[in-house]
Amino acid sequence: MADVALGEIVTFANGRPHPTPGTAYRTYGANGVIGASGEFNAAAHSTIVGRVGTYCGTVHYSPEPCWVTDNAIIAAPKQGVNPRYVYYLLRRLGLNRYRIGSGQPLLTHGILNRLTTARLTRAEQDSAASALGALDDKIAVNGRIAACADALVRARYDASAPRTSTRIGDLGELVRSTVPAADLAGTENYIALEHMPKRHMWLSTWTDASSITSAKRRFASGDILFGKLRPYFHKAGLAFVDGVASTDILVIRPKDPAHRGWLLAALSSDAVIAHASAVGDGTRMPRARWPDIAAFEIPWPGDAAARRFTEFTAALAARVQAAAAETRTLAALRDTLLPQLIP
Repeated sequence: MADVALGEIVTFANGRPHPTPGTAYRTYGANGVIGASGEFNAAAHSTIVGRVGTYCGTVHYSPEPCWVTDNAIIAAPKQGVNPRYVYYLLRRLGLNRYRIGSGQPLLTHGILNRLTTARLTRAEQDSAASALGALDDKIAVNGRIAACADALVRARYDASAPRTSTRIGDLGELVRSTVPAADLAGTENYIALEHMPKRHMWLSTWTDASSITSAKRRFASGDILFGKLRPYFHKAGLAFVDGVASTDILVIRPKDPAHRGWLLAALSSDAVIAHASAVGDGTRMPRARWPDIAAFEIPWPGDAAARRFTEFTAALAARVQAAAAETRTLAALRDTLLPQLIP
């Protein structure tokens, strides 16, 4: 099978800074969606490649028109080339291997244009993109299930409007179980701040503890993790597994499991995040303190209503957890098939 230079099948162009204000189109940076824009500078079915910085070489795909910042490169298929095949091809090439520079890694058009790959027919491109795309489409559906469940919990919490209140510390307690790095098994689940999505209460991503070199906090499935470093990033969610967490994360356990849902909704609410951000210690790298969070007053619907709310939340959490498990299986299959379908 003959090789072809990447520049013969893909056109590369840098993104542009300062997107027009608006919400019509997603804005992509070096590591994916970072906001929205009123205009687009990349057509539908474009691939976005991280151009500079930590995420140099990271690859994303946008099925819709979008705005791409100057931290990324727009990769568009040339005539006759399947657009989604371009995305999977660039993922297959592992572009971060070709970056230059140490202090500020960089990918250039010259580097990308000179890379070579096997020349596939359009039929072969379509077949590969169809098989891999079907897996990613189902992964995207699972992501929407989690987002809808998150929105439902928040809406029900906000709509409850109880007349009484209670302190967060009356419902939850801080888990202080510290584990030295030497006592950790490499196979344990590990959650750091980067594994916690912003304003999303389901923690379905983690890694293993094999590379950990410092002490961590032990947590259990059903605990609520709260990002205390720069709390305005709004990172609070429910752990689906046992494991260890970064010490930049507070581990909070419900005093009564029947109140878990209400505590989760409260800790991930805008009001609690705003309070934690306002009272955090430090200016450049503020950190929230548990005593300040524990003392914060939140709405309280009463024991019976809180129990019903937890039942509602638990059913949604179980559906999200099942979808997340399926996503991990689908992603592993996709990654196994990728080098076989795109040599």
